[in-house]
Amino acid sequence: MSASRPWPGPAPEAPLVLGVEPDQDRHLVVRAARVAARMGTGVVCTWVDTTHVPVAESVAGIDGTVPTAPLDPDSVDDDAGAEEPAAILVARLAEVLDPLHVPWCFAYRVGEATRGLTAEAKERDAAMIVVGARRPGFGGWMNEMIGGSVAGRLAHTQAVPVLVLPTKHEGELMAR
Repeated sequence: MSASRPWPGPAPEAPLVLGVEPDQDRHLVVRAARVAARMGTGVVCTWVDTTHVPVAESVAGIDGTVPTAPLDPDSVDDDAGAEEPAAILVARLAEVLDPLHVPWCFAYRVGEATRGLTAEAKERDAAMIVVGARRPGFGGWMNEMIGGSVAGRLAHTQAVPVLVLPTKHEGELMAR
């Protein structure tokens, strides 16, 4: 899995760490980019893939990639021949963010979302962490009941501010 998409130029100071997902509402990404532009910084679009876990961080590759394993061993066969989800997400983010002329990069992490976003924010000396509110409807409610609210856990545990952006119910999804 790709480790990252680097900054297009020098890394801005105190960027925003934005939690992203493959099926994310693109308006959330635009809103976060506008906040970053007003602050004079960039956005670290961070996907924490909760379907994988790190195998061993001590054996990271030369490019910084960490070997991972899926939580569901049966999914290894399902992914054979499929396009890499991170590459697809980066392409969709580029469609949304490049026209806005806000510096951005992509970071891929695995494991629990709160821990991944926290680690990314610490590594980047982030000004704040930005996440979307839970998705509307039964699916969003179930995710929160089972796994808890990422926004809530972040808000209670971070040293940096946490901005929770509302979802747009009729918004266009990143996935087309």
